[in-house]
Amino acid sequence: MTTVVEGGILVLMRFLARFLLSFAILFFLFTIHHLPFTRNALAAGEFETNYKVLYDVDEKGQTKVTQEITLTNKTSNFYADKFELKIGSTKVEDVKAKDTTGPLATEAKFENNVTVITVKFNQKVIGIGKNLSWNLTYSSGELAAKSGQIWEVSIPRLAKSADISQYLATVSTPSSFGPIAFAVPEPLTSEKKGSRQLFTFNRDQLVESGIAISFGQKQVFSFTLNYHLENNNLTSQVQEIALPPDNNYQKVVIEKLDPIPLDVVVDQDNNFLAKYRLSPRAQIDITAKGYIEVFSRPFRNIYPSLSPAEKGEYLKKQKYWETDNSLVMEKAGGLKTPKEIYDFVSTYLNYNEDRLTQAKIERQGAAAAAQRPQDAICTEFTDLFIAIARAAGIPAREVEGYAYTQNERLRPLSLALYPGDVLHAWPEFWDDNLGWVQVDPTWGFTSGGLDYFGKLDFNHITFVQRGISSLAPFPAGSYKKRGSQGKDIMIQFAQELPKITAAPRLSISAPQNIIAGIPVRIKANVANTGNTSIIGESVNLSSQTLRRILNIEKPQGQTDNSIEIAVLPPYAQKSYEFNLTSKSFSGNFQDILVLSYADTTVSAPVLIVPLYSLIFLKSFLASLTGALVIIITGLFFYKKHHKKGKRAKV
Repeated sequence: MTTVVEGGILVLMRFLARFLLSFAILFFLFTIHHLPFTRNALAAGEFETNYKVLYDVDEKGQTKVTQEITLTNKTSNFYADKFELKIGSTKVEDVKAKDTTGPLATEAKFENNVTVITVKFNQKVIGIGKNLSWNLTYSSGELAAKSGQIWEVSIPRLAKSADISQYLATVSTPSSFGPIAFAVPEPLTSEKKGSRQLFTFNRDQLVESGIAISFGQKQVFSFTLNYHLENNNLTSQVQEIALPPDNNYQKVVIEKLDPIPLDVVVDQDNNFLAKYRLSPRAQIDITAKGYIEVFSRPFRNIYPSLSPAEKGEYLKKQKYWETDNSLVMEKAGGLKTPKEIYDFVSTYLNYNEDRLTQAKIERQGAAAAAQRPQDAICTEFTDLFIAIARAAGIPAREVEGYAYTQNERLRPLSLALYPGDVLHAWPEFWDDNLGWVQVDPTWGFTSGGLDYFGKLDFNHITFVQRGISSLAPFPAGSYKKRGSQGKDIMIQFAQELPKITAAPRLSISAPQNIIAGIPVRIKANVANTGNTSIIGESVNLSSQTLRRILNIEKPQGQTDNSIEIAVLPPYAQKSYEFNLTSKSFSGNFQDILVLSYADTTVSAPVLIVPLYSLIFLKSFLASLTGALVIIITGLFFYKKHHKKGKRAKV
């Protein structure tokens, strides 16, 4: 009995073993057969993709994109049943796809500032080395736009992918867009066919920076800026406003400044500060009108070279630029160039549009941006760049101003610190060859990786440059009346700059007679009565016979009778004093002092008289007589007091 039971158990165990083995084999085969459906259709390394893309831009800026795509299967076990294409920052419409069998089902979604196009295939690419060729088309009104006189084509950066084997992009634009101002990166080829201009780019170029092409020669804006100053003190005050300055990227023409200021000075950050005197309890409204010509790259270098001490000023820790923050210091240790810092900031931080809905947008600073990278707007992109650059030994400062944008999602303005007006902020760094170089990591991020390092665009207008202080001066738009909600900044496109006038006014204050051998002080006055700045000119005082000695501190390499003025803004004036002596102690002759500046000269005749002629001068005789009277009177009282002293002793 026992034997029968044991034998039955053995049979049952063998049956169960065979059943489990058969089930395992069936399960394995089932899994292998259905595995392609459960795997990502485009897992890295399983498929190879070749692209041939045409961006066809029409006269109105609408762009039709045609992508010829070949998908090659690199495995024998998997196939793709769908395809996903991500297009950074750009909204698209009219999405269509087809292969040799007919139309393909498509779906397009725009979320988190990214468009995702999903295409479902009609046929499967089964087998290693098998291909599927198909076309995808869509259109977008965001890839090309006209801003004033400039047409801009902006194609977002291509995401890095090991599956992309070949990628050739062609941008076709109408010849009516005008001459090309710049293209970043440099096209592989550029040609004109009929009424079209064609530019080609490869995969590496698109992965690096995307495509930015601008057409046109210049961008000109007109501006009207309103300022309000108020003195609540019981004594008079001199206050100042910041006017748009000339720099390497813009040329400023001021047609009207009402009322006229006491003076316009250039501060250490190269800002134009107009000074006004306000009586006690007084208010004043100021209007500045003019034009600004903007360039995408430095078109000149108007800045004197920074000395080591001056560079040190732009490396210091400031409020919002916490160079001693641990993360800032860590990144500064590994990021050695401005480009590396730009690339890090424009990818590390994320732009938070929700902050724009806040009643007051608080500036957080570099340390906060480093700790909360998901909560950044333009000020955080700017402050973090500056802090890391300074910590890495690269002089850097902030620019605040107006940036024209037609798409605030791709190119947002977020410096809404003052009711009624919205500004933008971006950083700049010092280059010994180029001077101050502006970059915009904010727009580099929000535009999907377009290059705002190698160039800006024609739409950034500088109001102030801040490096010595992170808080001052204040830009236009911040000088408001209490309770005012209106706009103080009005910017419009213009066709041309008005007629530029460079009109220096010079004067010399010198005595008519100069005594040989005795130093005399000559005062020279220079004022700019024109509507634009005078750049890089020198004040020179000369004569035929005088030996000149300047009693002022001079930059290295400057001659004794020459003073260089880097920038003299409209309404600005400067005074200089020269100490002069003649070459000999004798002589009786006339000379002419000549003051020159910016192709303008003024002269003053002087008479050189010998030293002994002092005795014939009425002023000298009067002075001598007065001195003798004082001496004699003093001796008289001294003797009288001395005699009284002797009597008292007796």
